[in-house]
Order: sequence, then structure tokens, then C-alpha cells
Amino acid sequence: MRLAVAPLVLAGVASIGLLAATDLRSAGTALKPLPWGQAHYYEGCGGCHGLDGISARREIPVLRDSVGAFLCSAEGRRYIVRLPNVAFANMDDRTLAETMNFVVFELGRGSVPAGARPYTAEEVGSLRRMPLKNQPLAQLRATVLAQGSAPCRASAAPGIASAVSLR
Repeated sequence: MRLAVAPLVLAGVASIGLLAATDLRSAGTALKPLPWGQAHYYEGCGGCHGLDGISARREIPVLRDSVGAFLCSAEGRRYIVRLPNVAFANMDDRTLAETMNFVVFELGRGSVPAGARPYTAEEVGSLRRMPLKNQPLAQLRATVLAQGSAPCRASAAPGIASAVSLR
């Protein structure tokens, strides 16, 4: 009896899927693919940092409205690409650059200093060959943010003053 019912169930599920797809097309709703960097962030980083850049655990830094503060200094800019989970990400340099640009400019929003430039594949490729392995990352992070806080406060970009603490 189970074997006879299975094809009927599958046919019903397939029909519902076709009807839903037809309804979306007839309503004029086009499903657009995500930008490459955003898709890779969701797949590789969003599980821990949160899809919207807000992590649930204190040990995992919040990115939303804060990660742009790392671009306040050259050392901060280098630091976030050299982090082990970034440097060793299973992506080519171009894809990782696009992902970092999504993280910094989209999730970081108001914390990005005026005049900050996007990452390039060449820059990311060079930095990820020098990963921060076996180092006190939390301490390095605090030092990098402290060094970059003065230039960012001086530029008075919105959101920077609160972003520099990053929890």
C-alpha cells in the first residue's frame, strides 16, 4: 500500500511546486540571484556571524554596523583578511574579495570610514598568504581597533565612534 501512495504524494508535491512557481511568475515577482560575495558570506560565515551580521554568541564578533572600523587603519584592513577563517576560506581570491567587500561595506554600513576602498583580489591574495595562526586574536583585535580609533574619530564618519569597541 505504501508503494502505491508514494507516487501520488510525489506528484502532489511536484504540482504544488509548479503552481507556486507559476504564481510567482504570473505575479511579476522575479527571483534574483544574490550578489556573489553575499551568497558566499551566507554560506561560509553567516552560520556563526549571523545572516544579518549579528552573532548570537559573545565570543563571535558582531559585524553589523561595526566591522568597517577595521578599515580605519592599514593594520586593521590587513587583520580582517588574515584571520584564519577568512584566510583559509575555501574561495578563490576574487570571491573572497567580493565576500569581504560585502561584509565591510554592506554589513559594516555606517562604521566604514569615508574614503575606504574595496578589497581587490590581488590584495586579498597577498594578505591571505600571511594568516594569523597561533596568535592571541582577541588581543590583536583590541590593539588594532585601538590604533585605528583616533583616525576614525577624527574623520567623524557616522557610526564609527560606537563601532570601534566592537563589543
